[in-house]
Amino acid sequence: MGLFSKKEPQAPPPDPAYILAEAQEYLKEKDFKGALEKFDELCALPVQSPLPLLSRATCRLQLSQYEGVLEDCNKVLKFLNSDLTGHEEEGCTTVHSLALLRMAKAYKELGRLDEAKSALMRRNVVEHKLGRTTNDEGEDENVEEKQKAAEEWKEKGNKEFKNENWSAALDCYRNGLSYDMYSVKLHSNACMALINLKRWAQALKHAEQCIALEPNWVKGYYMKGRILSNESKLEQAQQVLQKAAQMEPRNKQIKGLLEEVNSRVEYVESRLRRRKPKEQQEKTAEDSGTEQAVEDVDSDEDYCQDGTCSPKTVKVRVTRKDIMNIIVDLCAAMVGVAMVWWFVRQEA
Repeated sequence: MGLFSKKEPQAPPPDPAYILAEAQEYLKEKDFKGALEKFDELCALPVQSPLPLLSRATCRLQLSQYEGVLEDCNKVLKFLNSDLTGHEEEGCTTVHSLALLRMAKAYKELGRLDEAKSALMRRNVVEHKLGRTTNDEGEDENVEEKQKAAEEWKEKGNKEFKNENWSAALDCYRNGLSYDMYSVKLHSNACMALINLKRWAQALKHAEQCIALEPNWVKGYYMKGRILSNESKLEQAQQVLQKAAQMEPRNKQIKGLLEEVNSRVEYVESRLRRRKPKEQQEKTAEDSGTEQAVEDVDSDEDYCQDGTCSPKTVKVRVTRKDIMNIIVDLCAAMVGVAMVWWFVRQEA
């Protein structure tokens, strides 16, 4: 064999445009399985666009492959957001908003309703910030003016908060939310004001809104854990704070609160462990009665050993029923004595 042997000719790389055209033909025929195979080929190539992933997520949604939908949509969200020119669907005008809508549907089918709600809310935020939401009359909202008003109310609230005027601060934050209901900062600040006012139920709603709007923002989980801890819902608080600690392992506030909650959970569990044997013992005594040792001093038979005699000790079975009967007899006797005394007084 020569030093310079001929190499086998390599097949040309697949043409993405050709694969996409084939996938679209399958979609026209509603053959989602065939389209999925083509989108798999596209996504196996060096991906420069989120659209193949978004299209594959659409096929997977139709085929009930919900975990795959979530995987593809999360990849889409890592791309820069861009408009869906000519591909608007269900009020979605951008790649991110459509991906979040797909995620919401997948979460709903998986029974993860809280995450479905969060994805849908995040989709609304994307459209809202771009000024593409409409009011009841169908006219475009003046988003910039509303966001400016919301920011002004937030600044007023922050001044009141620094002066520890919690109620006044809360009113300002709520006024701001009336202009921008999707503002995470306003929900967070309102939550902190309510925490200081010890209005836990209302504070919890704002904390959950923060988590729904920004699932990767650790403060929402910290506030929720703090509220649940103050409501003595320790197991729920523990779960939320553990998730927060995973997100930010070095956060001292989260670490300190989690340690406090863990200590309280351990204390409650230890109390329950001590109480359970005691309750079981009382139940057993109630069911079977109790045996008590008493001295039979009226007995003629004494126990004698080594020249010394002592009264015989016997085991007498005394139940709760016996005790109750004795109490009833004593009460009846006392009533009888009282009646005799009353008749004697009357004759006298």
